[in-house]
Amino acid sequence: MKNNVYEFKKKKVDSQAKGLHAKSLIDLDQPFDYEEVAAITGSEYVRNLQREGMSFISYEELKSNVADLLVRAVAKPKYTKVSGFQVADDYYHHSGHSWAHLENDGTVRIGIDDFTAKVFGPADTINLPLVGDILKQGEVGWVLNRNDHRAPMQSPVSGTVRAVNNRIKAQPGITHNDPYEEGWLFLLDPSRLENNLKELFLGQESFQWLEKENQSLLEFLGPQYERLAATGGGLIDDIYGHFPEIEWDRLVRTFLRTGE
Repeated sequence: MKNNVYEFKKKKVDSQAKGLHAKSLIDLDQPFDYEEVAAITGSEYVRNLQREGMSFISYEELKSNVADLLVRAVAKPKYTKVSGFQVADDYYHHSGHSWAHLENDGTVRIGIDDFTAKVFGPADTINLPLVGDILKQGEVGWVLNRNDHRAPMQSPVSGTVRAVNNRIKAQPGITHNDPYEEGWLFLLDPSRLENNLKELFLGQESFQWLEKENQSLLEFLGPQYERLAATGGGLIDDIYGHFPEIEWDRLVRTFLRTGE
């Protein structure tokens, strides 16, 4: 402990000499220097960061969005392109076009898929659940809003909301540009995970399902929209934005499997 105290004091002096404020950096290998971090994130999170070899993190960044930093430490997914849509290979997909990814700490990260992003386009706002809310698989978990239109989306798994992606509140367009990584929505503590996963698509099943969804989309759009299909079966980005005459509510009922 004495050695820890000595190292901490030395580091603090060195930082001040370099013009850094004492709390501008949080040193994850000194227990008394990250007490406030542990109070926010839990000690297991701090230990995980230490094992990943992350030495310093901006104090204000950590305090403003702890959950986002946790997700940034996760390895980037590998993608497969299916009918022009990106599919994260090891993510579980729900028939309502949301996804679930199992995190190392036992939580489940939730978001929208690339199909939703491309078909509905960038949202003006997204009504996220609150921390502590209890969600059930197949029930509305959040709502995308665009041009006074609402698109309720189903939660892919059941559980209690542990954290939300605060960046989405200020920049909802992130979900459109990067739905699987920076655009994730929230973290859940799952309650019926084993049963829930049986209702989701994974791997090859996801690819086959999305191919069928793409075919249904082309049929939905009709022959006048055949020009949307690019070489290889892809579609242009933001279909609704390019063709606002498409009935929004019918899109929601058909592909998100919800309706009001």
